Amino acid sequence: MIAAIPQSWTGRVLEQGRLGIPVNDRWKLEAYEQYQARLRAPEYPCFFGQTGEARGEMLYTFIAEGGLSEFVTNMRQFVSLIGAPPHERSSLVAFFEPDPSIADHTSFVARFWQVLQFLHEHDRDPATDRTPDHPLWEFAFEGCEMFVVGASPTYRRRRSRNLGPGAVLVFQPRSLFLDPATSQPIAASVRHRIHKRTLAYDGITIHPDIGFYGNMSNREWKQYALPDDNEPETGACPFHTRGSS
Repeated sequence: MIAAIPQSWTGRVLEQGRLGIPVNDRWKLEAYEQYQARLRAPEYPCFFGQTGEARGEMLYTFIAEGGLSEFVTNMRQFVSLIGAPPHERSSLVAFFEPDPSIADHTSFVARFWQVLQFLHEHDRDPATDRTPDHPLWEFAFEGCEMFVVGASPTYRRRRSRNLGPGAVLVFQPRSLFLDPATSQPIAASVRHRIHKRTLAYDGITIHPDIGFYGNMSNREWKQYALPDDNEPETGACPFHTRGSS
């Protein structure tokens, strides 16, 4: 018998590698409440995220200061859960405790890549066949490729990337970008619709590094922790796969 998705959001919280541990800390409750309020706004541009939240498909985890080791445990459980119903359409929303040392956007971007690097260094099955400069590279953990959305209160203009009082990382398995009925990539028309909604919501043009997975000129990593302006990324990716220089 296939288990049902818990209706209460707290039943979908991963902590200590388990689902459904009660949430009592005030910062955690505030982080979820603000995130939920933003996604429930009719004008929020990513209707995939809206739909997943409304259907109760999202899983959550909370990372307190110094809690990256537990984050690794919860990421492993997340990858295990999405391998079968009822969580095969789930993403993981990781809420980070507000950190006063992240006072500007540069600090957030640096922390974002530190977190992904930490996960990679503790990956028991690390993907090393591609580097971030490959058009088909995507962040992977324990064999699961995921697009990672970096959100932070340090986004002032690109407000669709501001999801609450602390940093938020959303891990979206690449399988979610395939039509479940046809196994084909989601149509470009749908992605263009999201871009149009994002333009209206943010009031700033779509960043020039936003592209489509598989295009030879596209680099996924440049879209993870976007700048808060429209300057294209010209440097190298801060993330290094094991064995790369």
